[in-house]
Amino acid sequence: MFGKIGLKRAYYVAGEGRTYCPLDCQLSIRGHTPGLQYFLSLFTGQMVYERALETFHRIFRPEGRDELSMRKALDMDYELGEGLEALRQQEIQQVFEEDRPITKEGPIEGMMAVCIDATKVRENLGNKRTRGGRKRYKIGFKDAKVATFSGVQWDPRRGEARCVHSSYVSAVEKADEFFQRIWVEMRRRGVDPENQPLVFLGDGADWIWRRVRDLKNPSSVEILDFYHAAEHLSNTCKALYGEQTPAYREHFQRWTKLLFRGKGTIVIQQLNEILNGTQAAPARKTLRLQIRYLKNNLRRMDYPRYRRIRLPIGSGTVESACKNVIGGRMKLGGMTWSPSGADGMLQIRTSQESGRFESDFRVLLAA
Repeated sequence: MFGKIGLKRAYYVAGEGRTYCPLDCQLSIRGHTPGLQYFLSLFTGQMVYERALETFHRIFRPEGRDELSMRKALDMDYELGEGLEALRQQEIQQVFEEDRPITKEGPIEGMMAVCIDATKVRENLGNKRTRGGRKRYKIGFKDAKVATFSGVQWDPRRGEARCVHSSYVSAVEKADEFFQRIWVEMRRRGVDPENQPLVFLGDGADWIWRRVRDLKNPSSVEILDFYHAAEHLSNTCKALYGEQTPAYREHFQRWTKLLFRGKGTIVIQQLNEILNGTQAAPARKTLRLQIRYLKNNLRRMDYPRYRRIRLPIGSGTVESACKNVIGGRMKLGGMTWSPSGADGMLQIRTSQESGRFESDFRVLLAA
């Protein structure tokens, strides 16, 4: 009746191999193409939803038609985040239950650095109606655990080691479950993590070091982040002498220099001497906590040796991940997340920042 009807679609072609992007090769029963979801989530994983939609529409909907709603964008990210998490769980099952190797990606030869930490994410834990009929939201903070996996290079100009070519994992989950995720990524990035040199860096958190022993091999080194140890000393000096007083500066500078030179036992001795001469209960409590912290981590504070063998002494890589990979997208002013939204965005962010977003997306597309 209408004659011939043909379907024409726009493709973005890149490179000599004629790669078609954005994977826009098939219609979806969900009402959008894979390419649309890929690019939209690429934007939403980098910027807040309002700005992401504005950017997406400016590029892909310049005529102002068929624009996507905020609800649609959120639904698509929930779907993608669930898919990425399911993919990570499949990898965990593959390694721990099926004892099958994981495909290598960006393998690290030589020393591999694993840095572990956690950061708080604001979550919306539900709501209830007030007497006036208004909704009151309950906001809580959940620990998003984060780990980075890097090669180690020596910077001769600065005379220190640095972490390079990092990948990331993150999740809101129990520590035992998170360490399974860490081991899978170590198998992915390490050439031979059961035998190659490994360095683990972290703060003094017991949940980290109690589980690192299960990941270590005979050539592994554990290092307490020097800058975290210095921060502990700074807080102790503030409590004892007041912030930025002459006594604060004198003791803080002396004790951090001693730590840097591997003289942690001298710092402990001097803190004990102050403890024995102090009667004030708050000061005594502060000193006991600091002494216990240093004693528990003394074997991880041989900083002169670590520098001699060209290892990093700071966990700045994971601190940066907490600030940029997680915080830069998920901890902006007034921002809260539903539990499922937070979990999904963590997987989108770590996939993107690890440089495997397209390969992860293709796996999900083929599933």
